[in-house]
Amino acid sequence: MSLRLNLAPEDYRTILESLPIAVYAVDPERRIAFWNDGCERITGYLRHEVIGRVCADDLLMHCDQSCRILCGAGCPLADTMRDGRPREADVFLRHKAGYRVPVRVRAVPIRDSHDVIVGACECFDERTVVLPGLGGAQRTLPSGQPDQPGETSQAVLLRRLESDLRCVAETQVPLGLLQIGIDHLDQLRAKGGSKAVEAVMDATAQTLARSVGPGNEVARWADGQFIVVLRGCSKSALMECANTLLALGGMEAVPWWGTRLTVNLSAGGSLAYPGEAPADLIQRAGEALLKVEGKNRVEVV
Repeated sequence: MSLRLNLAPEDYRTILESLPIAVYAVDPERRIAFWNDGCERITGYLRHEVIGRVCADDLLMHCDQSCRILCGAGCPLADTMRDGRPREADVFLRHKAGYRVPVRVRAVPIRDSHDVIVGACECFDERTVVLPGLGGAQRTLPSGQPDQPGETSQAVLLRRLESDLRCVAETQVPLGLLQIGIDHLDQLRAKGGSKAVEAVMDATAQTLARSVGPGNEVARWADGQFIVVLRGCSKSALMECANTLLALGGMEAVPWWGTRLTVNLSAGGSLAYPGEAPADLIQRAGEALLKVEGKNRVEVV
């Protein structure tokens, strides 16, 4: 038995508006004509801020994992309107607050009654990042629920790190630690004050926490610095992951009094030795960071 829904066009719009997944539509010039609740939730942009604007106009600024901007060549929406073929891509969009969010996008053409392409629709949702070379098991919370993207407090990270280091001795599964610092923090503070530093710290924490993947952790450490714990990685993978995180951090653009603040990051890292204390591992990574501090580089010892 077939069922028919007698819905008016506005009913369909209401359904699209309230979907938890992000959906937006553009015209042939890529001006945004529709923007639903999911888009507002994931991007931070409200409808009235984006309707009528060109999607490439300093908005989401999609980039791939190599940090290549896709809003020109490589834009899924533009390519779909050109040839009518649906597309999928894993990208990082830029949130209104300036940090990077990993999403999977799907673009489809919009056709009129004569089968002419009159626009395109893109839907997207947050995705889980898998950094190159990582093979560690996903950490679970006491409730049995997996970690959600977000910062870990210093105290919690240290407790978990102590437990992890015991596991390194027992299982021989490698554990890597990065100490990541914002380059030239004093210059940023002199230029924008403590509030500018705080805004960049917040954005960088969000970018890192959303980019390290399940089972890994990010915590703020010293002024302008973060600790990143990566489970199940080799020394070469630790270097590759660090370079990926630094590149994504360099793609941030934090809104600040009519302009945008950008920063570079540097990182020092080390693999854990069986039986060592957390302080020893952190100190070794910190000493590696000192060698490249302010140089937008990675040193792994």
